[in-house]
Amino acid sequence: MKKYFLIFSIFLLLNPAFAEEEAKTEKGRIGPGKAVISADEKEGFKISEKAKRNLDISVKEVDGPLVTVPKESLVRYLDFQAVYRLRNGWFRSIEIEPSFQGEYATFTSKEFKAGDQIVIKNGGLLRVVELDVFGPEADACVD
Repeated sequence: MKKYFLIFSIFLLLNPAFAEEEAKTEKGRIGPGKAVISADEKEGFKISEKAKRNLDISVKEVDGPLVTVPKESLVRYLDFQAVYRLRNGWFRSIEIEPSFQGEYATFTSKEFKAGDQIVIKNGGLLRVVELDVFGPEADACVD
């Protein structure tokens, strides 16, 4: 009986410590020295330069609301098609309704202005980052 009581006591003592350590790890997933530097529901997320290199992200600057990109730039999920906009270091998923001509997709959106960049290579990897940062609810946050 003493043996069971001792095991149970140790379990109770370690369990809160484990939960606290798990919470610290969760909070420590975003910030300096991490792949995701910052995250904001409205702005999107920022990733480190090392993460950009490792994900092999390529971008194209846009001139305004009318945008043409290779079809491979589109990220498809659920019933949506989107691209990732890069503005002031923030990546953000922008839902679009493209028209296709050959290997290119063209679309307009008030979400783009001159000087913005669009991810044209490996945007699907950014989708994984977005889901990791914001969870599955990210689907509901797309414009």
